[in-house]
Amino acid sequence: MSAASLGTLVTYNPWSVPPHVLLEDVAARFEELGVHHVPVVDDERRVIGMLSETDLLRARQSRRVVLVTAGAAETEDASFVVARDVMSREVISISSMTSFAEALGLLLDRHIHALPVVDGERLVGVISSRDFLREFSYGEIDCTCEPISRLLKAQPPDLQEPDATLDEALLAMNESGADCLPVGQGGCPLGVLARRDIVREKCRLSEEAEILPGKPRTASILRIVRNSPAIRSGQRLCEAAAAMIDRGLPAVTVINQSNRFLGLVTEDDLLKVLYDAQA
Repeated sequence: MSAASLGTLVTYNPWSVPPHVLLEDVAARFEELGVHHVPVVDDERRVIGMLSETDLLRARQSRRVVLVTAGAAETEDASFVVARDVMSREVISISSMTSFAEALGLLLDRHIHALPVVDGERLVGVISSRDFLREFSYGEIDCTCEPISRLLKAQPPDLQEPDATLDEALLAMNESGADCLPVGQGGCPLGVLARRDIVREKCRLSEEAEILPGKPRTASILRIVRNSPAIRSGQRLCEAAAAMIDRGLPAVTVINQSNRFLGLVTEDDLLKVLYDAQA
């Protein structure tokens, strides 16, 4: 794949936001557009930051409770915070002349999921890990047609029980260094769970508790597990990528003919295969 082909993956003239936009407005657009990152630009469209859904969730988690004289509580939440307050200021960007392998390598090495494309300092486009994954899913590159079995480990990761609490799942992620867990019972997978899912649910429960303080809260992971399609070890890697794209999944579980769990294939696993093929 040539360097020029990177341009076919770039979203040109992308959505961007000014530094003073309210986070609640950004969150609404994230949901509407189905994206998780947006560049923050000044009046000259120079990139001054990147704002992610993770940044928004952190802002919601760190909101302050202010006690008023009447003894009631008022919340000062992310609705009153603007982009410049929580955006990532250390922006890694690329030019339109950056090679396919270099751009993909940056995403993998820096553990990020989006790169602004600039001309000088001005924003002209955005490319994300999902753009590379979509290219992978087409099956037009030799490495993408290899069997899924090549990525399976001799010892698959442990299945997280569906009645585990959010904190238990988060602890399991921290201990394993993973951002995604397979969830299942009796050796059969039920789906996958991402770190972002846990943080989003914890935010929802905290906000619900403030509105309805007497309402019982469910803190198990079962509610937020995302179903994974039936992926077999003999299928092609590009089929796993297509399933992730179609269902918006960060990973897929791999099973045998008896629906027993064989392993987990993540977006990063596939992108590393793609990167190695370009090296």
